[in-house]
This record gives sequence, structure tokens and C-alpha cells, in this order.
Amino acid sequence: MDDATGGTAAAAGQPAPEALAELVADAVAAHPSVARLHGGTFGAVATWLPGRRLVGVHVGGPGEPVEIGVVLRLDRPIPATVASLRRTLSPLVGGCAVDVTVADVDTGYDTAGRDTAGHDTAGRDTVPAGP
Repeated sequence: MDDATGGTAAAAGQPAPEALAELVADAVAAHPSVARLHGGTFGAVATWLPGRRLVGVHVGGPGEPVEIGVVLRLDRPIPATVASLRRTLSPLVGGCAVDVTVADVDTGYDTAGRDTAGHDTAGRDTVPAGP
């Protein structure tokens, strides 16, 4: 799915899909309303990188939107956060469509400060590649 200008994530002048996925993940994780990236119900929102899978970002081929899955903090309205993420990512992905899935919300009730779901300190899931 292209935007109105015909931009795609794999357009000329854009980084390789693997590098673009890392840039997108960094930008999303840095957003103050994003608790962490999320791979979706079956972990399908992901990009394969050398030796691992970057969960929560999918950068496909030409004509495909960039997909992100997130868990949001409830510090502002969800539609405003989604719009902010799209504005932030648009220049990184050459103006192609950005599909945002809000998989869950962080209510802030985990006062222990522990993260037992396997998330690194940047809020990104990294899953080792298969055996």
C-alpha cells in the first residue's frame, strides 16, 4: 500500500529493509508514550535480521506499508499517539504508509518496576533466531 506520493519503504535512497527496521524500532521505542514494541498475537509483526528477529516492526518490500505493533502508556489519547508515531516515522520511511497496531496498554500498575516479558532496556523485543 503506497501513500499518495507513491513512496515505499524500499524506495531508492532508503536504507536496506534491515537497517530501516532498526531505525524505525529506535524511533518508536524513543517515543514517550510507547512502553514497548509488540509482535502481535502470533508474533507476525517482525523483521528478520542476521541471527535474530526484531519483534514489533515489519518492513516489507516495495508497495507494502511499514507495520509497527506497540504497547502504549495511557498518558495521552491513543489516536493522538498513533498520529504522532506516524508523523515521526514518515520521514524515516520515505513517506510510505505506516500501519500502527496498539496491541495493549500499560496501565502503570506494575509498581515493582520489573520487566519479566523479555524486553531489553530500550523497550525493544529481540528474539534469537531459531536453532
